Amino acid sequence: METKQSFSTSEVAKYCHVTADTIRKWAEAGRIQVFKTPGGHRRIRRDDLIRFLRENSIPIHGELDNSGVKILVVDDEKSVISVVRRFLERANSPFQVEIALDGYDAGHQVATFRPNVIFLDLRLPGIDGFEVCRRIKSDPETANTHIIAMTGFYEGDAAQRVMELGAEMLLQKPFTPDDLRRALAKVGVEVT
Repeated sequence: METKQSFSTSEVAKYCHVTADTIRKWAEAGRIQVFKTPGGHRRIRRDDLIRFLRENSIPIHGELDNSGVKILVVDDEKSVISVVRRFLERANSPFQVEIALDGYDAGHQVATFRPNVIFLDLRLPGIDGFEVCRRIKSDPETANTHIIAMTGFYEGDAAQRVMELGAEMLLQKPFTPDDLRRALAKVGVEVT
């Protein structure tokens, strides 16, 4: 089953319990993020719709929220984010993917997106990955979140330290699609 990634204004109107005209007005006012197809039709991406619903305390319809494993990629290197995102988008398994570029944003995403799995870079600006891992694992609300730590600067004690903080494994950068597949399998997520 393929997960729908974008919606028309009429479809979004149904989920928000308003008219399509209201969605168009919200889009023009910048309240909801839209893009236009080559034919000029407005579309709203799944992630933008779910974020909008959450930010406005609108209940999320089951068919929207039940779209697979939620994965948060936390890294300040856009190339790493791109590799992980491309790998997940090419998979047949359904995933919801969000990104965070620093530890502060990671904390916000963990609270709002509620990921099942986090790919977490250890060297982040501001709050580093070790502290992000510690905070996630020490909070009873998020303690069951699977953390796959990542680093391009492999230090001998880094793996032990992050594992003691609760990460399931440390993934060495650069990594291959097979490395990502094995890492997800280790936390119980099958990629087909």
